[in-house]
Amino acid sequence: MLDLLTTVPSAETIKMLKTVIPIGVGIASAYFVVKTIRDDGYSLDKSIPTVPIRRGDYTHDYEYMENPGAFLKRCEEKYGPVFNCNIRGAPFTVISGAIVREIFTNDDFSFKDAAEDITGSISFTQSIVKSCKDKDAATKVLHEIIRDNVSNQIPLLTPRIVRQMTGVLERDMGTCDRKLVENPMLLILEMVSTAMVDVFMGAELAKNPEVVQTFAWCTYDFGQVIGPQVRASRFTKWFIRMKYIYLFNPLPKHVKVLIRAATPVILQRRQEEAEAVAKGVPYNRPMDILQGLLDDFEKYNFIDIDDVCGFLVVLVLTAIHSTTDSCTNMTFYLAAYPEVVEPLYQEQVEVLDQVAKERELERQEKLKSGEVRSAKDFEGTELDPKNDRDYTANVLKRLEKMDSFIREVMRFRMEKLRLEHMAMKDITLSNGMVITKGKKIIVNVRSVHQDDKLQDGNAAEFLPWRFVGKNKASTPSVGYLSFGMGRHACPGRFLAVQELKTVASLMVSRYSKFEFQDPTKTTEALLALIGSNVPTGLYFTSRVPENAPTQAV
Repeated sequence: MLDLLTTVPSAETIKMLKTVIPIGVGIASAYFVVKTIRDDGYSLDKSIPTVPIRRGDYTHDYEYMENPGAFLKRCEEKYGPVFNCNIRGAPFTVISGAIVREIFTNDDFSFKDAAEDITGSISFTQSIVKSCKDKDAATKVLHEIIRDNVSNQIPLLTPRIVRQMTGVLERDMGTCDRKLVENPMLLILEMVSTAMVDVFMGAELAKNPEVVQTFAWCTYDFGQVIGPQVRASRFTKWFIRMKYIYLFNPLPKHVKVLIRAATPVILQRRQEEAEAVAKGVPYNRPMDILQGLLDDFEKYNFIDIDDVCGFLVVLVLTAIHSTTDSCTNMTFYLAAYPEVVEPLYQEQVEVLDQVAKERELERQEKLKSGEVRSAKDFEGTELDPKNDRDYTANVLKRLEKMDSFIREVMRFRMEKLRLEHMAMKDITLSNGMVITKGKKIIVNVRSVHQDDKLQDGNAAEFLPWRFVGKNKASTPSVGYLSFGMGRHACPGRFLAVQELKTVASLMVSRYSKFEFQDPTKTTEALLALIGSNVPTGLYFTSRVPENAPTQAV
């Protein structure tokens, strides 16, 4: 399903390109020259030290990539918590240590504007929505959609996510003995995409291969725009934007797929709603984001169904790209640290046993009180015994070791320099240094994620149970920036963590062993940058013998 199809351009297409490309290149070249002339540059505050570029290098990227942690530590020790670097193809002021908090608590530092300046991601996503062309208004609407339709519904959404992900594993993997998955990201991508189609558009459309494929490939297209620009030269960034954003934007085709698939579903729902109103009975509204957008059409100021589907694609891009990447990386950690697999599995067994006992006690109390006449009456209800060992939100919430493992993976793996922001006016930091309006800063994540005091010691080690009984994987803090911090923290983090827990729970419950196809790629796999190619495949070994019945979930 996820194979990339290739097509040969038609004669008409080639003729059009001969006309359009020179014009586009001319316009874009003029834009590129203007932007280069007004180049970002460092902050005008000359008291901020600038790290010298190593002889023979053009930027600090070469030295940084050799050993990111060592490079940043050396810079901190020599230049202090604030210093200038030419990194990721652009000049940034690096912010470290205690000053990092100021970036997230000061609204005059903008993540959105930095993202647009560096990758054009806002222009890319907003190209497919008709309303909310202002990036701040669009962000506000996206946050409202997530809050209204996702964050408060996770307990109800979890069984559906589990069901869809389980179905993909059973179909694509079955039971196996050292089955090689050459690109684990494709397996994870299909699991996440199928689950998200259910959450976004309903269970029926989750059976539609074209919709699942477009969820997956619009994510791939997003990565093609964002990923290559992270450390690209200004010319390369210009070329990527011209190709994917202005000349050959791939997103409209994905919107058309959703419009085609959603239209009959919407018509059917409207008909059922009208019939319910005519009969004077409540309409049993489907629980998915599509229905939420239809119900609050005016609240969100949507224009038409094209606009609705455009926002659905934007939500897909924000929900699937990073989650798939994190889930894949987490699976590599299961292979790199095989000693964690059994403790995680045993924790699941213990929690499921406890939940089953609690449900049985509740059934007995209802029988004893006369509220329920016989055990048979529980069939088809929330207390149906056949559901005693389901993975519910309640079960996942109790998995403290799993939560700690996920938080530690995200803390340990997160790139040492990330979370770019732009100063929207001159901003004076607490140490007196000034970030000039229009200049960009980047957060030295190493300075907090590898700080012994913030991590209760041994910050340089991967300790899977570090956070047991402490902060949750979805809880941002100054020592844990995987989801940002403050009131601008990622609004979709609760769903993301629930998906991470689900993937990890299914993996350790179904497979007893994960092994690298190429063990020499272990370090590269664990610290791979978001959007980078998967460096090695994985072998999966089921908990049950070959050809035995699949373990019930």
